Amino acid sequence: MTTTSRRSFLKLGLAATAGGVGLAQAKPVFEPASFDKETDVVIIGTGAAGSSAAARCSQLGLKVIVLEKMPVGGGSSVLCNGGFAVCCTDVQERKRIKDSPELFEKELLTMGKVNDPELVHTFVTASLPTYKWMRGLGVEVNDVTTGAGMSVPRQHMTRPPQMLGIFREITEKAGGQYLFKTAARRLIVNEEGRVTGVEAESRGKKLSIRARRGVVIAAGGWARSEDLLRRFSPAAEKALKLGGIGNSGDGSKMAWALGADLLDVSYTKATYGFNPKTKTSAFVMYNGAMMVNLNGERYADESRPYKELGDMTLAQPEGIGVQIYDAAIHEEAQKDPLARTDTLKKNGELYSADTIEGLAKAMGLPADKLAATVRAYNEGLAKGADAFGRTSLSAGNGKPAPIVKAPFYGFRATAVLLSTYCGPKIDSQARVINIFGEPIEGLWAAGEGTGGLHGAAYMSGTSVGKAVVFGKIAAESIAGKQ
Repeated sequence: MTTTSRRSFLKLGLAATAGGVGLAQAKPVFEPASFDKETDVVIIGTGAAGSSAAARCSQLGLKVIVLEKMPVGGGSSVLCNGGFAVCCTDVQERKRIKDSPELFEKELLTMGKVNDPELVHTFVTASLPTYKWMRGLGVEVNDVTTGAGMSVPRQHMTRPPQMLGIFREITEKAGGQYLFKTAARRLIVNEEGRVTGVEAESRGKKLSIRARRGVVIAAGGWARSEDLLRRFSPAAEKALKLGGIGNSGDGSKMAWALGADLLDVSYTKATYGFNPKTKTSAFVMYNGAMMVNLNGERYADESRPYKELGDMTLAQPEGIGVQIYDAAIHEEAQKDPLARTDTLKKNGELYSADTIEGLAKAMGLPADKLAATVRAYNEGLAKGADAFGRTSLSAGNGKPAPIVKAPFYGFRATAVLLSTYCGPKIDSQARVINIFGEPIEGLWAAGEGTGGLHGAAYMSGTSVGKAVVFGKIAAESIAGKQ
């Protein structure tokens, strides 16, 4: 096949693939006669995945340009709670928490059901070295707590702005560039189909950047894309949207246009536990709170993963699930950084009363019905026969206690779409894989906008964990250090 015919054939194939995406901006383009900029690695996105990839590339002597379409960086990472799921750490050891890679891996596979075992194993194996790497850079870990899908506390709490700041400082000290208000529009490929750069748009002007070693897509998910939500997970459209404003699926579309396989797209779920007015979370259900709808009726086993609870809550009147609990549970919840209700109280969204009936009246719930529901819940726990099968606080961890001690508390919560946790398939080297199971040459991906790790459900702390772990892996793979 001649050079001209090969180019025509490839162009036809890529155009057909891009047509499946249905969006012109995702269509790849061929190399221009000359590039505006040149570097070793182009990274799309400044969240935990992109920033960790940039920092590690910089440590390994690779020059990077990091693209961010928003005026400020961080994406969804700066909005999340900063939990990093990892086992066998110094923090767990100090607290005498017994955990193991085998338990971690087993619970991820149990939680995900359809996730990729090889990718899960890679994540678990790499999480502790990655944790030690980022701690060595100065990333702070404040505490370890439990969460959805884990039977022991392994969610290590970081401060995302502090972590991202360290990654950026390392990158810029090594000569790397962060370009803000610069949106990646299309991937650039050569005649053989290898990704060799990115076509971007900066302040209304096109900018072509050559990537000598590779491109890393770390552009987040599509929680803000009505088109992709409607296409893949219409049930999530009803949820409150609080993800990063720039999360419109740009990276996934560009990889899709090159034939990338897409995984987990049908499992996008909203997270239960956010107050609709303050838009802040409090997962008191994992400390023992009971959940009822606006009719005062219980509708779920509260120990289930918060994304499953999100589905159940969106099916309730007005999509609201009220968390009801007592003074003893309240005291314990205030010790848990993921269950504190200070913001709710400050904004008048945390209600309390000396009786269940008084609490119901304050919240506009049917008093008789709520009292009967609490009574039935307590009786079920006493008999070991809860009507919804609840036997633990979360994932087999802890025992639920009856709601009996005044004052009693309650607040409204709904399901929020923060992240989508799906997208292009990657392998254990973070290379993007096409629909035939082959790596797309020159293209890597990491973070929220990748598929395979989570599967059908999400374990707390694996979003930040996944981002940093595979961002670092992508950098090492590009550098040939794996």
